[in-house]
Amino acid sequence: MAKKKKSSSASRRELRRQRRIRNQVLSYVTLCILILCVAAGIFFAVRFVTGWISDKRHEKELEKEMAAMAEAEQSGEEDGAEEQEAESYTEDDLLDEMVNASIAGMPLEDRVAGLFLTTPEALTGVDLAVKAGEGTENALAEFPIGGFVYAAANVQSAEQFTQMLTDTISKSKYQLFLIMDDEAELLAEDLSVYGINMEFADKGEGTFRTVTLPSLLGERTEEGLVTVQVSGEEDALADACLEAWQNGAHLLYVEEGIQTAYLGMLERIQGDAELEAQVNASLEAIYRVKCCSTLDES
Repeated sequence: MAKKKKSSSASRRELRRQRRIRNQVLSYVTLCILILCVAAGIFFAVRFVTGWISDKRHEKELEKEMAAMAEAEQSGEEDGAEEQEAESYTEDDLLDEMVNASIAGMPLEDRVAGLFLTTPEALTGVDLAVKAGEGTENALAEFPIGGFVYAAANVQSAEQFTQMLTDTISKSKYQLFLIMDDEAELLAEDLSVYGINMEFADKGEGTFRTVTLPSLLGERTEEGLVTVQVSGEEDALADACLEAWQNGAHLLYVEEGIQTAYLGMLERIQGDAELEAQVNASLEAIYRVKCCSTLDES
Protein backbone atom coordinates (compact mmCIF):
# COMPACT_ATOMS: atom_id res chain seq x y z
CA MET A 1 0.00 0.00 0.00
CA ALA A 2 2.77 2.38 0.99
CA LYS A 3 4.56 1.73 -2.29
CA LYS A 4 1.40 2.44 -4.21
CA LYS A 5 0.90 5.75 -2.48
CA LYS A 6 4.49 6.78 -3.18
CA SER A 7 4.19 5.82 -6.81
CA SER A 8 0.96 7.80 -7.21
CA SER A 9 2.49 10.85 -5.52
CA ALA A 10 5.58 10.72 -7.80
CA SER A 11 3.39 10.51 -10.86
CA ARG A 12 1.46 13.57 -9.88
CA ARG A 13 4.67 15.50 -9.28
CA GLU A 14 5.94 14.45 -12.66
CA LEU A 15 2.72 15.57 -14.29
CA ARG A 16 2.93 18.96 -12.58
CA ARG A 17 6.55 19.31 -13.65
CA GLN A 18 5.65 18.45 -17.22
CA ARG A 19 2.77 20.91 -17.16
CA ARG A 20 5.15 23.61 -15.88
CA ILE A 21 7.61 22.86 -18.60
CA ARG A 22 4.87 22.87 -21.19
CA ASN A 23 3.50 26.13 -19.85
CA GLN A 24 6.97 27.62 -19.87
CA VAL A 25 7.50 26.46 -23.43
CA LEU A 26 4.14 27.91 -24.45
CA SER A 27 5.04 31.15 -22.70
CA TYR A 28 8.37 31.31 -24.51
CA VAL A 29 6.74 30.50 -27.82
CA THR A 30 4.04 33.13 -27.22
CA LEU A 31 6.68 35.66 -26.21
CA CYS A 32 8.71 34.87 -29.33
CA ILE A 33 5.64 35.23 -31.49
CA LEU A 34 4.85 38.56 -29.84
CA ILE A 35 8.43 39.69 -30.31
CA LEU A 36 8.31 38.63 -33.96
CA CYS A 37 5.02 40.44 -34.45
CA VAL A 38 6.37 43.59 -32.84
CA ALA A 39 9.56 43.36 -34.91
CA ALA A 40 7.54 42.84 -38.06
CA GLY A 41 5.32 45.79 -37.14
CA ILE A 42 8.34 47.96 -36.52
CA PHE A 43 9.89 46.80 -39.80
CA PHE A 44 6.80 47.55 -41.84
CA ALA A 45 6.27 50.82 -39.96
CA VAL A 46 9.83 51.88 -40.69
CA ARG A 47 9.38 50.88 -44.32
CA PHE A 48 6.16 52.80 -44.53
CA VAL A 49 7.64 55.93 -42.95
CA THR A 50 10.76 55.68 -45.10
CA GLY A 51 8.67 55.29 -48.24
CA TRP A 52 6.40 58.17 -47.21
CA ILE A 53 9.41 60.41 -46.60
CA SER A 54 10.90 59.36 -49.93
CA ASP A 55 7.62 60.09 -51.69
CA LYS A 56 7.42 63.51 -50.05
CA ARG A 57 10.99 64.28 -51.09
CA HIS A 58 10.20 63.19 -54.61
CA GLU A 59 7.10 65.36 -54.65
CA LYS A 60 9.10 68.39 -53.43
CA GLU A 61 11.81 67.80 -56.02
CA LEU A 62 9.15 67.46 -58.70
CA GLU A 63 7.49 70.68 -57.51
CA LYS A 64 10.86 72.45 -57.63
CA GLU A 65 11.49 71.18 -61.15
CA MET A 66 8.03 72.27 -62.27
CA ALA A 67 8.51 75.69 -60.66
CA ALA A 68 11.93 76.07 -62.32
CA MET A 69 10.44 75.11 -65.68
CA ALA A 70 7.58 77.57 -65.21
CA GLU A 71 10.01 80.32 -64.19
CA ALA A 72 12.24 79.60 -67.17
CA GLU A 73 9.24 79.65 -69.48
CA GLN A 74 8.01 82.91 -67.99
CA SER A 75 11.50 84.40 -68.22
CA GLY A 76 11.66 83.32 -71.83
CA GLU A 77 8.32 84.96 -72.53
CA GLU A 78 9.45 88.16 -70.78
CA ASP A 79 12.73 88.16 -72.69
CA GLY A 80 10.81 87.62 -75.89
CA ALA A 81 8.43 90.45 -75.00
CA GLU A 82 11.36 92.73 -74.14
CA GLU A 83 13.11 91.85 -77.39
CA GLN A 84 9.90 92.44 -79.32
CA GLU A 85 9.40 95.75 -77.49
CA ALA A 86 13.01 96.75 -78.17
CA GLU A 87 12.61 95.84 -81.83
CA SER A 88 9.39 97.84 -82.09
CA TYR A 89 10.95 100.92 -80.39
CA THR A 90 11.87 103.25 -83.21
CA GLU A 91 13.71 106.53 -83.58
CA ASP A 92 10.33 108.24 -83.91
CA ASP A 93 9.39 106.87 -80.48
CA LEU A 94 12.61 108.32 -79.05
CA LEU A 95 11.90 111.63 -80.74
CA ASP A 96 8.38 111.71 -79.27
CA GLU A 97 9.81 111.09 -75.80
CA MET A 98 12.36 113.88 -76.23
CA VAL A 99 9.65 116.32 -77.38
CA ASN A 100 7.36 115.42 -74.48
CA ALA A 101 10.20 115.75 -71.97
CA SER A 102 11.20 119.14 -73.41
CA ILE A 103 7.79 120.79 -73.10
CA ALA A 104 6.30 118.91 -70.14
CA GLY A 105 5.59 121.27 -67.27
CA MET A 106 6.29 124.34 -69.41
CA PRO A 107 3.88 127.16 -68.38
CA LEU A 108 1.70 128.81 -71.00
CA GLU A 109 3.78 132.01 -70.78
CA ASP A 110 6.90 130.12 -71.83
CA ARG A 111 5.02 128.15 -74.50
CA VAL A 112 3.81 131.32 -76.18
CA ALA A 113 7.29 132.87 -75.93
CA GLY A 114 8.65 129.76 -77.65
CA LEU A 115 6.75 130.73 -80.81
CA PHE A 116 8.88 133.87 -81.27
CA LEU A 117 12.21 134.55 -82.92
CA THR A 118 14.08 137.84 -82.70
CA THR A 119 17.54 139.37 -82.85
CA PRO A 120 19.77 139.58 -79.77
CA GLU A 121 19.69 143.38 -80.03
CA ALA A 122 15.87 143.51 -80.01
CA LEU A 123 15.61 141.29 -76.95
CA THR A 124 18.41 142.83 -74.87
CA GLY A 125 18.18 146.46 -76.02
CA VAL A 126 21.87 146.80 -76.98
CA ASP A 127 22.98 148.49 -80.20
CA LEU A 128 25.12 145.56 -81.37
CA ALA A 129 25.40 142.16 -79.71
CA VAL A 130 28.87 140.63 -79.86
CA LYS A 131 28.73 138.67 -76.61
CA ALA A 132 26.15 137.08 -74.31
CA GLY A 133 26.31 138.19 -70.71
CA GLU A 134 24.01 139.11 -67.86
CA GLY A 135 21.75 141.14 -70.14
CA THR A 136 21.10 138.10 -72.32
CA GLU A 137 20.46 135.95 -69.27
CA ASN A 138 17.94 138.39 -67.78
CA ALA A 139 16.17 138.89 -71.11
CA LEU A 140 15.81 135.14 -71.71
CA ALA A 141 14.51 134.64 -68.18
CA GLU A 142 11.74 137.20 -68.80
CA PHE A 143 11.10 136.34 -72.46
CA PRO A 144 12.16 132.70 -73.11
CA ILE A 145 11.86 132.98 -76.89
CA GLY A 146 12.31 130.13 -79.35
CA GLY A 147 15.51 131.41 -80.93
CA PHE A 148 17.82 134.19 -82.09
CA VAL A 149 18.50 135.45 -85.59
CA TYR A 150 22.04 136.74 -86.22
CA ALA A 151 23.54 138.94 -88.94
CA ALA A 152 27.06 139.44 -90.25
CA ALA A 153 27.47 142.45 -87.94
CA ASN A 154 27.35 140.10 -84.95
CA VAL A 155 30.51 138.37 -86.17
CA GLN A 156 33.85 139.95 -85.22
CA SER A 157 35.78 136.71 -85.45
CA ALA A 158 35.04 133.01 -85.59
CA GLU A 159 36.20 132.57 -81.99
CA GLN A 160 34.14 135.51 -80.72
CA PHE A 161 31.00 134.32 -82.52
CA THR A 162 31.39 130.76 -81.26
CA GLN A 163 31.83 132.00 -77.69
CA MET A 164 28.77 134.23 -77.95
CA LEU A 165 26.56 131.37 -79.14
CA THR A 166 27.96 129.01 -76.50
CA ASP A 167 27.24 131.53 -73.75
CA THR A 168 23.76 132.19 -75.15
CA ILE A 169 22.90 128.49 -75.02
CA SER A 170 24.08 128.25 -71.41
CA LYS A 171 21.87 131.16 -70.35
CA SER A 172 18.64 129.76 -71.79
CA LYS A 173 16.46 127.28 -69.89
CA TYR A 174 15.09 125.93 -73.18
CA GLN A 175 16.66 124.74 -76.40
CA LEU A 176 17.17 127.59 -78.87
CA PHE A 177 17.14 127.96 -82.61
CA LEU A 178 20.35 129.83 -83.54
CA ILE A 179 19.82 131.16 -87.03
CA MET A 180 22.13 132.97 -89.44
CA ASP A 181 20.23 135.30 -91.76
CA ASP A 182 23.22 136.85 -93.49
CA GLU A 183 26.51 135.89 -95.09
CA ALA A 184 29.54 136.43 -92.85
CA GLU A 185 32.90 136.45 -94.61
CA LEU A 186 34.72 135.61 -91.35
CA LEU A 187 32.86 132.31 -90.99
CA ALA A 188 33.37 129.03 -92.79
CA GLU A 189 30.69 127.68 -95.08
CA ASP A 190 29.64 125.04 -92.53
CA LEU A 191 27.99 127.22 -89.89
CA SER A 192 27.22 124.27 -87.60
CA VAL A 193 30.82 124.32 -86.33
CA TYR A 194 30.04 127.63 -84.61
CA GLY A 195 26.75 126.52 -83.07
CA ILE A 196 24.30 127.65 -85.78
CA ASN A 197 21.65 124.96 -85.97
CA MET A 198 19.24 126.49 -88.50
CA GLU A 199 19.26 128.74 -91.53
CA PHE A 200 16.44 130.57 -93.22
CA ALA A 201 15.74 129.24 -96.68
CA ASP A 202 13.96 131.00 -99.52
CA LYS A 203 10.99 129.73 -101.50
CA GLY A 204 10.08 126.93 -99.13
CA GLU A 205 13.35 125.03 -99.30
CA GLY A 206 14.75 123.45 -96.16
CA THR A 207 13.22 123.44 -92.71
CA PHE A 208 12.14 127.07 -92.66
CA ARG A 209 10.08 129.01 -95.15
CA THR A 210 10.25 132.71 -94.45
CA VAL A 211 7.46 134.86 -95.85
CA THR A 212 6.01 138.24 -95.04
CA LEU A 213 2.44 139.17 -94.40
CA PRO A 214 -0.06 139.06 -95.96
CA SER A 215 1.17 136.44 -98.46
CA LEU A 216 0.85 133.61 -95.91
CA LEU A 217 -2.71 134.36 -94.82
CA GLY A 218 -5.10 131.59 -95.75
CA GLU A 219 -2.21 129.31 -96.73
CA ARG A 220 -0.89 126.34 -94.78
CA THR A 221 2.00 123.96 -95.35
CA GLU A 222 2.53 120.44 -94.07
CA GLU A 223 6.29 120.41 -94.62
CA GLY A 224 8.76 121.92 -92.18
CA LEU A 225 8.16 124.94 -90.01
CA VAL A 226 6.59 128.05 -91.44
CA THR A 227 8.22 131.23 -90.18
CA VAL A 228 6.53 134.58 -90.70
CA GLN A 229 8.43 137.83 -90.34
CA VAL A 230 6.04 140.35 -88.78
CA SER A 231 6.71 144.08 -88.59
CA GLY A 232 4.71 147.27 -88.25
CA GLU A 233 3.29 149.58 -85.62
CA GLU A 234 3.61 148.16 -82.11
CA ASP A 235 -0.07 148.50 -81.32
CA ALA A 236 -0.87 146.27 -84.32
CA LEU A 237 1.91 143.72 -83.86
CA ALA A 238 0.03 141.37 -81.52
CA ASP A 239 -2.99 141.13 -83.84
CA ALA A 240 -0.75 140.63 -86.86
CA CYS A 241 1.18 137.85 -85.08
CA LEU A 242 -2.03 136.17 -83.93
CA GLU A 243 -3.49 136.30 -87.44
CA ALA A 244 -0.33 134.87 -89.02
CA TRP A 245 -0.08 132.12 -86.44
CA GLN A 246 -3.74 131.12 -86.75
CA ASN A 247 -3.30 130.89 -90.50
CA GLY A 248 -0.40 128.44 -90.46
CA ALA A 249 2.73 130.03 -89.03
CA HIS A 250 4.67 128.01 -86.48
CA LEU A 251 7.27 130.68 -85.69
CA LEU A 252 6.91 134.47 -85.59
CA TYR A 253 10.01 136.49 -86.41
CA VAL A 254 9.66 139.95 -84.85
CA GLU A 255 12.60 142.36 -84.70
CA GLU A 256 11.23 145.62 -83.36
CA GLY A 257 8.63 145.43 -80.61
CA ILE A 258 9.17 141.80 -79.64
CA GLN A 259 8.08 142.35 -76.01
CA THR A 260 4.87 144.08 -77.09
CA ALA A 261 4.07 141.40 -79.66
CA TYR A 262 4.67 138.60 -77.14
CA LEU A 263 2.65 140.14 -74.31
CA GLY A 264 -0.21 140.96 -76.68
CA MET A 265 -0.27 137.39 -78.05
CA LEU A 266 -0.22 135.96 -74.53
CA GLU A 267 -3.11 138.16 -73.45
CA ARG A 268 -5.21 137.04 -76.43
CA ILE A 269 -4.46 133.35 -75.93
CA GLN A 270 -4.87 133.04 -72.16
CA GLY A 271 -8.21 131.58 -71.17
CA ASP A 272 -9.04 130.39 -74.69
CA ALA A 273 -8.87 126.57 -74.62
CA GLU A 274 -8.81 126.26 -78.40
CA LEU A 275 -5.94 128.71 -78.82
CA GLU A 276 -4.00 127.10 -75.96
CA ALA A 277 -4.37 123.72 -77.68
CA GLN A 278 -3.03 125.28 -80.89
CA VAL A 279 -0.04 126.63 -78.96
CA ASN A 280 0.72 123.11 -77.76
CA ALA A 281 0.47 121.74 -81.30
CA SER A 282 2.79 124.44 -82.66
CA LEU A 283 5.30 123.91 -79.89
CA GLU A 284 5.33 120.15 -80.47
CA ALA A 285 6.10 120.75 -84.15
CA ILE A 286 8.86 123.22 -83.22
CA TYR A 287 10.45 120.85 -80.72
CA ARG A 288 10.31 117.94 -83.12
CA VAL A 289 12.69 119.94 -85.32
CA LYS A 290 14.82 121.03 -82.36
CA CYS A 291 15.09 117.52 -80.94
CA CYS A 292 15.61 116.01 -84.37
CA SER A 293 18.68 118.21 -84.81
CA THR A 294 19.92 116.91 -81.45
CA LEU A 295 19.47 113.31 -82.65
CA ASP A 296 21.37 114.08 -85.83
CA GLU A 297 24.29 115.43 -83.79
CA SER A 298 24.45 112.33 -81.52
